[in-house]
Amino acid sequence: MDSHRCGRARTSSPPRERCRARPSKNTSKRRRVSSVQREVATTVRVKLHSLTERKAGLLAREYDAFQTAVQGDVHENDSSRAADQNAKRSEDDVDLYSATKQQASKVRKQKNSRRDTEQPVVLRNDVLGVEYDEDTVLSSWWVKIPVYDPERGRGNSIWCPATVPEKDEPLVRGGKIRDSELVRRDGEWYVHLVVKKRYEVRETYDDVLAIDLGARWIATSVALSTRETTFYGENVRRIREHYKQLRKSIGKAKVRQGKQVLHRLGNAESRKVDDRLHKISRSIVDDAVARNAVIAVGDLGGIREGNDKGRHFNDKLHKMPFAKLLSYTEYKAHCEGIEVVLVDEAYTSQACNRCAEMGVRNTQGRFRCPHCGLDDNADKNGATNIGKRVLGKFSKPLSDTGAVLARPETQVVVEPENSQDSVGLTLSEGTPRL
Repeated sequence: MDSHRCGRARTSSPPRERCRARPSKNTSKRRRVSSVQREVATTVRVKLHSLTERKAGLLAREYDAFQTAVQGDVHENDSSRAADQNAKRSEDDVDLYSATKQQASKVRKQKNSRRDTEQPVVLRNDVLGVEYDEDTVLSSWWVKIPVYDPERGRGNSIWCPATVPEKDEPLVRGGKIRDSELVRRDGEWYVHLVVKKRYEVRETYDDVLAIDLGARWIATSVALSTRETTFYGENVRRIREHYKQLRKSIGKAKVRQGKQVLHRLGNAESRKVDDRLHKISRSIVDDAVARNAVIAVGDLGGIREGNDKGRHFNDKLHKMPFAKLLSYTEYKAHCEGIEVVLVDEAYTSQACNRCAEMGVRNTQGRFRCPHCGLDDNADKNGATNIGKRVLGKFSKPLSDTGAVLARPETQVVVEPENSQDSVGLTLSEGTPRL
């Protein structure tokens, strides 16, 4: 153990906390709620502080050696094969902690690293440690980081005082630490801890909160019982457009040190978009918890393939961070005990949610059905279809949940892969009319 932590007693971790969904007000008509388990992976940003000169030097040496092992002695005129050979020779020659050297080899093979891009040091979970001791004066949290010690000529581990965000402390105490990353930013050291924890997710719900992802509004939510609609994320598109124009103006002006300016712009854009996505996902999950609703999201897998609608629309569509929003929504929902179900989105934007016939969209934001006369917002129509489609994943047929269709002869077909056995969810008794 490091000399700076001598005399420190180990403390056992407290019992794992479980994050439970808030109970619904209408509990008299609901069945007993059973639960399933969902494992959620969350990244916690931990800052290292009060490092001695020796520890800071060992971290810097390990970090720089990792960059050399990943990137090698790469020159601009090198072919990809020559660059890979140079990196391989550098990896063999560099002194790194053995487990970290193995991770450097994997990163080098998986990523096409550039000299102007630093790669975070991958810390394998079996050699990484995190401990908490409130009796330590310097810090309550400590992180054990594997490094190569040139004085000893072998690998060693150093314990570094750390700051864990207060909101993430229960997660770090009760979760399982997976492979994480050591990051250097503006002269400060951070460990991005990847923590996995299992949460109980309900199987019984009173409503469906359907989410349609789109180019104009990144998310449109519709509560199926009341048709209450919320539009999210116009600011995301505005932020993207703003920074796109800034990059174009810098490119035309040929600004000195343009690459550095563009890099800073990209970081600023990413932070602002990320902040909006977190707030949007939080609002969606809070709405679902208040309604005791399962969240149904249209599956956009392959949306960028064979979907050419012109340069301007493609640019807007392809730059929308749908996957990141879905990821944020899933882990927040699972922490609250709410399930997120992906639904096949085929034809949900083209079919009428009232009569199921094909409609027309004369404009991007408007849907009109020539058969039943429905004239509604296109994103709301798509979200409503997604919500109705997810009912096929519950044990009750659509008619038993109180759904009212404008045309009684319209049949709702439940495909085998959407059966109850494949999902395991049920709508509770007393479900409002949909």
